[in-house]
Amino acid sequence: MDIRKFIVFVVLSLSCGLTYAHDFVVTLDGQKVYFNIVSSKNKTVEITYNGSIANAAPTYFDGELTVPTKVKHNDVVYSVVRIGKKAFCGADKLTGVILPEGLTEIGDFAFEGCTSLSRIIFPGNRVKFGEGVFFKCDKIQDLSFGSDWKELELKMFRWSDSLVSIVVPVKVEKIRNMKSLKHLRNISVDMNNSRFSSVDGILYNKDKETLYGCPRAYSGPVKVYEGTKYITSGAFIDCEDITGVDLPASLTQMSFNEFSRMRNLRKLIFRGENPIMTAEDEKGTDVFLLQVHKGVKIKISVPKESMKLYRKSFVQKSGEYSIIGETTPYFIDIDTMPKKNSIVGIKNILKIGL
Repeated sequence: MDIRKFIVFVVLSLSCGLTYAHDFVVTLDGQKVYFNIVSSKNKTVEITYNGSIANAAPTYFDGELTVPTKVKHNDVVYSVVRIGKKAFCGADKLTGVILPEGLTEIGDFAFEGCTSLSRIIFPGNRVKFGEGVFFKCDKIQDLSFGSDWKELELKMFRWSDSLVSIVVPVKVEKIRNMKSLKHLRNISVDMNNSRFSSVDGILYNKDKETLYGCPRAYSGPVKVYEGTKYITSGAFIDCEDITGVDLPASLTQMSFNEFSRMRNLRKLIFRGENPIMTAEDEKGTDVFLLQVHKGVKIKISVPKESMKLYRKSFVQKSGEYSIIGETTPYFIDIDTMPKKNSIVGIKNILKIGL
């Protein structure tokens, strides 16, 4: 067969194959919803789009839609187990969706371009997500995650400018890519969660000995919980609107570059009697180094009796430094290091605040 005729044949075959994507239609909340039969034997279906994938934009959806657990077609009751690829693509008037128990998967770009979508209630059971599920969904602000979920992948919501607060369910053991949410201001945790806790909207482990992360849009001063020993590397990275950080006497570990992108930082409080070793120099020696945003002038308050020790230990030399326990070196310019005279001693450090 001539290659040009073969290509035309393939294109026409694919076009015809995509003309009708659904097996049947059900009216829900006064709106038509299209379904594909996934398994006749198991009586399972997925929601799909109408017509071809080229025009898979069910813009007729208006308001909030409750997806049922089961649907009936030709006297057969099917379980809804999937939201198919591009199923709701372009539904720009869809404001909310309540997803059913038993849903196991949401396909690639299923809600792409749902620019009015603000509320999503997920089922209790875990759900597998495809690529770009909520691509261009910039109004999402109200999320209810499943009670049995053990992991939250937050990167899928990174297109939303409205997502400012998240509640972590009771069984979650892993939280991924919190920093991908540029507008997140607060993260709270179910009090019965055994892995995480939250103080003033900041994420800690259960006993609060480790600070895991501060939401990127957090603004104003931060008082780290007294009793915290470790600040995870990157916990404060990209928090540009924080104006001050109060570090407890209990703190023993922190990275030198935690405050390097805080454009509005003006004050740091170190309550410990001894400086924290925050970096490793070229010789492999642990040193007290702080990096701040270039051009930012800050005041560093320490116990008065320890002021000389802090100033003596304070690194004031450009060079390559690495985070303690890591091997990647970073060149740090002295212009991004606070000056020694920015350190002031406070007679009664317990009474000072931000």
